[in-house]
Amino acid sequence: MAKRVGINLDVLHSRAQIAMLTGVARGDSVHELIDAVAPHHVPGRFAPDVALLELAAAALDLACPPGAEPLEYEGLREGYLPEVTFRGRVEHRNSQYALYAAACMRGGLQPDLLSDAGWWQTPLWQYAVYAVVIYSRAAAERLGLTSQDIAQRIAARRHLQLRAAD
Repeated sequence: MAKRVGINLDVLHSRAQIAMLTGVARGDSVHELIDAVAPHHVPGRFAPDVALLELAAAALDLACPPGAEPLEYEGLREGYLPEVTFRGRVEHRNSQYALYAAACMRGGLQPDLLSDAGWWQTPLWQYAVYAVVIYSRAAAERLGLTSQDIAQRIAARRHLQLRAAD
Protein backbone atom coordinates (compact mmCIF):
# COMPACT_ATOMS: atom_id res chain seq x y z
CA MET A 1 0.00 0.00 0.00
CA ALA A 2 1.35 3.41 -0.95
CA LYS A 3 2.09 5.81 1.87
CA ARG A 4 0.02 9.01 1.78
CA VAL A 5 2.16 12.10 1.38
CA GLY A 6 1.58 14.67 4.12
CA ILE A 7 0.03 17.99 3.20
CA ASN A 8 1.09 21.02 5.18
CA LEU A 9 -2.16 22.95 5.52
CA ASP A 10 -0.40 26.12 6.69
CA VAL A 11 1.70 26.12 3.53
CA LEU A 12 -1.38 25.67 1.34
CA HIS A 13 -3.10 28.47 3.26
CA SER A 14 -0.29 30.97 2.70
CA ARG A 15 0.32 29.86 -0.89
CA ALA A 16 -3.36 30.39 -1.73
CA GLN A 17 -3.15 33.89 -0.23
CA ILE A 18 0.05 34.68 -2.11
CA ALA A 19 -1.42 33.43 -5.40
CA MET A 20 -4.53 35.55 -4.87
CA LEU A 21 -2.73 38.74 -3.90
CA THR A 22 -0.09 38.35 -6.61
CA GLY A 23 -2.89 38.13 -9.17
CA VAL A 24 -4.71 41.14 -7.69
CA ALA A 25 -1.46 43.13 -7.81
CA ARG A 26 -0.98 42.19 -11.47
CA GLY A 27 -4.53 43.15 -12.31
CA ASP A 28 -5.53 39.62 -13.33
CA SER A 29 -9.13 38.94 -14.33
CA VAL A 30 -11.45 37.22 -11.87
CA HIS A 31 -11.24 34.02 -13.92
CA GLU A 32 -7.42 34.15 -13.84
CA LEU A 33 -7.57 34.60 -10.06
CA ILE A 34 -9.78 31.53 -9.69
CA ASP A 35 -7.35 29.57 -11.88
CA ALA A 36 -4.41 30.79 -9.76
CA VAL A 37 -6.04 29.69 -6.49
CA ALA A 38 -7.48 26.39 -7.77
CA PRO A 39 -4.26 24.32 -7.37
CA HIS A 40 -4.33 25.05 -3.64
CA HIS A 41 -7.70 23.34 -3.25
CA VAL A 42 -7.09 19.71 -2.27
CA PRO A 43 -10.52 18.04 -2.17
CA GLY A 44 -11.15 16.28 1.10
CA ARG A 45 -8.04 17.81 2.69
CA PHE A 46 -7.91 21.58 2.22
CA ALA A 47 -10.10 24.33 0.78
CA PRO A 48 -8.71 27.87 0.59
CA ASP A 49 -11.98 29.47 1.73
CA VAL A 50 -10.70 30.69 5.11
CA ALA A 51 -7.43 31.88 3.56
CA LEU A 52 -9.32 33.97 1.02
CA LEU A 53 -11.93 35.26 3.44
CA GLU A 54 -9.06 36.51 5.64
CA LEU A 55 -7.83 38.53 2.66
CA ALA A 56 -11.32 39.85 1.98
CA ALA A 57 -11.62 40.89 5.64
CA ALA A 58 -8.27 42.71 5.42
CA ALA A 59 -9.38 44.48 2.24
CA LEU A 60 -12.65 45.49 3.90
CA ASP A 61 -10.66 46.85 6.83
CA LEU A 62 -8.69 49.01 4.40
CA ALA A 63 -11.87 50.18 2.68
CA CYS A 64 -13.63 50.99 5.96
CA PRO A 65 -11.21 51.90 8.73
CA PRO A 66 -12.73 52.78 12.11
CA GLY A 67 -14.82 55.92 11.83
CA ALA A 68 -15.14 55.76 8.05
CA GLU A 69 -18.42 55.68 6.19
CA PRO A 70 -19.53 52.05 5.82
CA LEU A 71 -19.91 50.46 2.42
CA GLU A 72 -23.46 50.00 1.19
CA TYR A 73 -24.29 46.39 0.40
CA GLU A 74 -26.82 47.36 -2.25
CA GLY A 75 -25.01 47.59 -5.57
CA LEU A 76 -21.70 46.37 -4.13
CA ARG A 77 -21.33 43.41 -6.47
CA GLU A 78 -22.57 45.28 -9.53
CA GLY A 79 -20.35 48.28 -8.81
CA TYR A 80 -17.11 46.46 -8.01
CA LEU A 81 -17.51 43.19 -9.92
CA PRO A 82 -19.45 44.10 -13.08
CA GLU A 83 -17.75 41.39 -15.15
CA VAL A 84 -19.48 38.61 -13.18
CA THR A 85 -23.18 37.96 -13.56
CA PHE A 86 -24.77 36.00 -10.76
CA ARG A 87 -27.64 33.93 -12.03
CA GLY A 88 -30.40 32.62 -9.85
CA ARG A 89 -31.06 32.71 -6.17
CA VAL A 90 -28.30 30.24 -5.26
CA GLU A 91 -25.46 32.21 -6.85
CA HIS A 92 -26.75 35.47 -5.38
CA ARG A 93 -27.03 33.89 -1.92
CA ASN A 94 -23.59 32.25 -2.12
CA SER A 95 -21.85 35.46 -3.17
CA GLN A 96 -23.73 37.34 -0.44
CA TYR A 97 -22.60 34.75 2.10
CA ALA A 98 -18.93 35.23 1.15
CA LEU A 99 -19.22 39.01 1.52
CA TYR A 100 -20.99 38.65 4.87
CA ALA A 101 -18.57 35.98 6.13
CA ALA A 102 -15.58 38.27 5.48
CA ALA A 103 -17.36 41.09 7.31
CA CYS A 104 -18.07 38.76 10.24
CA MET A 105 -14.42 37.70 10.39
CA ARG A 106 -13.31 41.33 10.31
CA GLY A 107 -15.61 41.99 13.26
CA GLY A 108 -14.26 39.06 15.27
CA LEU A 109 -16.96 36.46 14.58
CA GLN A 110 -15.82 33.22 12.96
CA PRO A 111 -18.70 31.90 10.80
CA ASP A 112 -19.42 28.17 10.74
CA LEU A 113 -18.22 27.73 7.16
CA LEU A 114 -18.35 23.95 7.09
CA SER A 115 -21.94 23.79 8.30
CA ASP A 116 -23.08 26.78 6.26
CA ALA A 117 -21.30 26.12 2.95
CA GLY A 118 -19.68 22.68 3.09
CA TRP A 119 -22.42 21.19 0.94
CA TRP A 120 -22.44 23.78 -1.84
CA GLN A 121 -22.04 22.59 -5.43
CA THR A 122 -19.63 25.43 -6.22
CA PRO A 123 -17.10 25.63 -3.38
CA LEU A 124 -17.16 28.66 -1.07
CA TRP A 125 -13.57 29.56 -1.95
CA GLN A 126 -14.64 30.56 -5.46
CA TYR A 127 -17.13 33.04 -4.02
CA ALA A 128 -14.42 34.17 -1.59
CA VAL A 129 -12.31 35.14 -4.62
CA TYR A 130 -15.15 37.46 -5.61
CA ALA A 131 -15.24 38.92 -2.10
CA VAL A 132 -11.50 39.66 -2.17
CA VAL A 133 -11.86 41.39 -5.54
CA ILE A 134 -14.90 43.42 -4.47
CA TYR A 135 -13.43 44.63 -1.19
CA SER A 136 -10.00 45.26 -2.77
CA ARG A 137 -11.55 47.38 -5.50
CA ALA A 138 -13.61 49.27 -2.94
CA ALA A 139 -10.48 49.93 -0.87
CA ALA A 140 -8.55 51.12 -3.93
CA GLU A 141 -11.35 53.49 -4.91
CA ARG A 142 -11.82 54.89 -1.41
CA LEU A 143 -8.11 55.36 -0.77
CA GLY A 144 -7.22 56.55 -4.26
CA LEU A 145 -4.73 53.72 -4.69
CA THR A 146 -4.08 51.04 -7.29
CA SER A 147 -4.97 47.38 -6.93
CA GLN A 148 -1.25 46.70 -6.67
CA ASP A 149 -0.99 49.08 -3.69
CA ILE A 150 -3.95 47.40 -1.97
CA ALA A 151 -2.52 43.92 -2.57
CA GLN A 152 0.83 45.02 -1.12
CA ARG A 153 -0.84 46.52 1.96
CA ILE A 154 -2.84 43.36 2.58
CA ALA A 155 0.28 41.23 2.07
CA ALA A 156 2.18 43.35 4.60
CA ARG A 157 -0.64 42.94 7.15
CA ARG A 158 -0.62 39.16 6.61
CA HIS A 159 3.21 38.96 6.60
CA LEU A 160 3.26 37.57 3.07
CA GLN A 161 5.84 38.07 0.35
CA LEU A 162 4.21 38.41 -3.06
CA ARG A 163 5.77 36.86 -6.14
CA ALA A 164 7.51 39.18 -8.57
CA ALA A 165 5.51 40.27 -11.61
CA ASP A 166 5.93 37.99 -14.61
